[in-house]
Amino acid sequence: MALKTIVDIAKIMYADPITSIALSSAGLTGTEVRSIIDDADTKNVVNVHGDTWSYEEEEGSTTPFKNQLSGATYYNDLQPGAVNVTFTIGQYDYDTKADLQGGTATQTSWQRAAVSKIIYKCIIAVTKDDTYIVFPKAQVTARGSMVESKLIGLAVTVTPVETGVAGLAPEILFDASVIV
Repeated sequence: MALKTIVDIAKIMYADPITSIALSSAGLTGTEVRSIIDDADTKNVVNVHGDTWSYEEEEGSTTPFKNQLSGATYYNDLQPGAVNVTFTIGQYDYDTKADLQGGTATQTSWQRAAVSKIIYKCIIAVTKDDTYIVFPKAQVTARGSMVESKLIGLAVTVTPVETGVAGLAPEILFDASVIV
């Protein structure tokens, strides 16, 4: 198996969450990812401001269960850490703001929703060394955020969640060679 270096960001796309996959023993396939990328409804993030892109997996935690009779640990409960991708979009249109933050967009305006709702998207991030990071269903949180004391960017956090689709993992990494 070849060693990987996964470096920086080259492209970010988003689409509706994946609700079904072909029944493959491998789960989501590169061909299915390519079909999402090629779909006319898949949107590209056209600007990531400065060095705001990050991928972070929090350290997990364990809770030891001790045998009161012997004092020895007999089981450890593992709670994995959350995965988050964050970036700030420096230039965006109102449709992108509505897609990722909610609210209502027109060609010339955006209105905040009276009641916030949870937004889910399929996120595909391509690194500079051609690794595809795919979150089939990610919760998206976005907000206006001042960047460098002048620009109101769209700060976005995406967190993969359970997909609700049998055999579909919440996060998949692909080499570019399989995205055919």
